[in-house]
Amino acid sequence: MIRKGTAEVEDPFAVELVRFQGALNGVAPDMESNTKLARAALQPAKEMITAALSRRADTIRLDPKGNRATVGFLIDGLPTPAGQIPKQRAHAMTQMVKLLSGLDINQREQPQEGGVKASYGDEEYELKVLSTPVAGGVERLTVYIRNVDEKLERPDDIGMTPELKAKLRELTANREKLLLICGPRRSGTTTSLFAAMRGLDVYLHAIYTIGDIGDQKLVNMTAFELQPDDDLDMTLTRCERVEAEIVLLDPIRDAETAQTVVNHAGEVTMLTEMRAKDAAAGLIQMVEWVGDAGRVAGAISGILSQKLVRTLCSQCKQAYKPNPQLLSKVGLSRDDTPVLFRRSRPPTEPLPKGETYEPCKKCQDQGYFGRTAIFELIEMSDGLKELLASGANAEALKTRAREEDMLTMHKDSMRLVSSGMTSLEELQRIFKSG
Repeated sequence: MIRKGTAEVEDPFAVELVRFQGALNGVAPDMESNTKLARAALQPAKEMITAALSRRADTIRLDPKGNRATVGFLIDGLPTPAGQIPKQRAHAMTQMVKLLSGLDINQREQPQEGGVKASYGDEEYELKVLSTPVAGGVERLTVYIRNVDEKLERPDDIGMTPELKAKLRELTANREKLLLICGPRRSGTTTSLFAAMRGLDVYLHAIYTIGDIGDQKLVNMTAFELQPDDDLDMTLTRCERVEAEIVLLDPIRDAETAQTVVNHAGEVTMLTEMRAKDAAAGLIQMVEWVGDAGRVAGAISGILSQKLVRTLCSQCKQAYKPNPQLLSKVGLSRDDTPVLFRRSRPPTEPLPKGETYEPCKKCQDQGYFGRTAIFELIEMSDGLKELLASGANAEALKTRAREEDMLTMHKDSMRLVSSGMTSLEELQRIFKSG
């Protein structure tokens, strides 16, 4: 606001800032006892988060380094520097965000997790906040941003093809085995798991969930009533007694859970997730945990993995005629793919007189806008079972999957390239990074 006399008028150059709407844990921030902190840090904290939201960041990192602190955003999965600030200001901003998130600002020696609801423009957000102690008595602040209005629920929302949806239904229909979804941290495995659940036929199967599903809404699926003294083995046994056909489980994180799940294969179909580099690595990890490759081979119907790739900006992407040799190398047909697309680039030479370069407003001249998933699916065919049981490594499993024409990351990614959704340059970056 600009004040003139006693009247107030809107500042036409004012930037709209994020609005905080309460901690996720319901703890109201004690602003009255922290007025000094609020005066020093509320505005800078708002400005930092506003900058992240305006640039479509999904993560903010405020990391103290010496006498300064670096601010960094992840935008469509890519680290993007966002400036440096004095260490003391960063410390105050961290405490301010913790206060707004219902955390204890006097506790700085142990990690804390919380969150705050927020709105920016017409959209609603959830900001998950993590504070981590670092040397020097300060903390690293990480904020994970989720756009509540952005629905990634059904298989179509995350880029699953009709063929993949049909295959997942087939692998869960009366198989009484485990369908495992895996990937690295923050690669979308949980989103894929719930999308796969929503792709099931809820009218043909009795579907139950065991454990924490957060704020996910699963229509016509029943939350199984847990008993406080029951472990996973006892819970699955009770679930089988009520004739459950498909069960959603909490993630597999250790050998004990993996062994329990494999023990119940043959009694009920199970879906869950685990952290692994890719599908083949997930199979190898299960073998290590269970200690019996043959049992794992017989317990799993399929294992799905995915990577997130950036999609080209629809307003500024550029078409070009690809080299025929390049097309052949990546497995595309020249007849079916007369043009490919790439990100737009600012001109490197002076423009003709009277012409000016207009940066793309949609993607802020990044060339990409948003991300989608590419998938691979290893199905436990007789050949794969024999290979896994023989002690084969991950590369041998991948080779056999390709030989049996299963869905691979390369095959699925070429679908996106040929349709103009992403670029060969982006895929090169993704696969090079592992």
